[in-house]
Amino acid sequence: MERPPASSAAPRRPLSRRRRLLFALVPLLAVLAIAEVAIRLVRAPTHFGSFRDLRTDMLRRNYPAARHPVLGYVPQANYQSRDNHWGTLVSIDADGMRRNGDGPTPAGARVIAAVGDSFTFGDEVDDDASWPACLERRLQQPVKNGGVFGYSLAQAVLRAEDMLQRFPVDALVVAFIPDDLTRCEYSHRYTPQPVFAFEGDGIVLRNVPLDHDAKSADLGKAWKDAFGHSALVDAILANTVRGWWFENEKQVTAPELAGQGPRLGKKLLERIAAACKAKDVRLLVVLLGDRPTDAALDVLLHASTHGITTLDLASKFTARERTDPSLKAKWFRGHMTLAGNDWVAGEVAAALRTLR
Repeated sequence: MERPPASSAAPRRPLSRRRRLLFALVPLLAVLAIAEVAIRLVRAPTHFGSFRDLRTDMLRRNYPAARHPVLGYVPQANYQSRDNHWGTLVSIDADGMRRNGDGPTPAGARVIAAVGDSFTFGDEVDDDASWPACLERRLQQPVKNGGVFGYSLAQAVLRAEDMLQRFPVDALVVAFIPDDLTRCEYSHRYTPQPVFAFEGDGIVLRNVPLDHDAKSADLGKAWKDAFGHSALVDAILANTVRGWWFENEKQVTAPELAGQGPRLGKKLLERIAAACKAKDVRLLVVLLGDRPTDAALDVLLHASTHGITTLDLASKFTARERTDPSLKAKWFRGHMTLAGNDWVAGEVAAALRTLR
């Protein structure tokens, strides 16, 4: 029986370990590159810097802001754009206040000043749909919107003191949500923050002017900043080791103020009440949000017992929601809608009319 002819082809040499690794890495790298591009397109197509910085630096988030030696940051003056998360029209006047729309400003020698956080500033709505803008239309009196995104109650009170010095204020509305009390405990949140210390029966501001150029105590910051330029790396680490990746730099608690937010909130309201009394300015303190907390209600009760007029709209909303569950979707989408802000303005207007 004849044997088949022997093959003339040389036996195939097995792939080296280096080549096997290379062939395995090529498709993996292709998948990672596609993921990187996809995340960039969804999150920030025109951003070529650090994606981690977008999480930690307020000056690069949402709206342009300028550094401030006492408040940390303030809205950039003379700014107008729709370049934000929600595509809403945001206009800041020469005084650093959000405008109330393009309509004519009502006549009046004295103004109503409003301070607070993003709920007062009017995140997610156009200029004319914030509650201070709605309040101006209801009262036909000039309203200065001094709300600032991300502010603590401490920053809001300090901004109110500044507005009392700069403008002829008739009435001041200090609005806050429960989380603004916790924010008072931070020495850094996006930027350095003003820190109050308890002294005797009052409080004193300790760390101003703020040092915006202070180096971070995080020894891994240089590596984080470098890898943060990858949208994919940022997305993975922000969802797996959130605290280590950016939260511990975004907001830092002042050790001596840990858990002291509500107590500090009470003293802050006493402080602004004294400033208003000295200038014969009417004061209204308003609790906003869709859920009150025991701590926030305790701060309101303390203010009331010290002769400050208060308005608990968080509790009013929860009571109304029990009879009409659809209100949450109508009045809130994270922040408040035009309908929700108009309701707030109506309640604030009614309260201000009783303040004489």
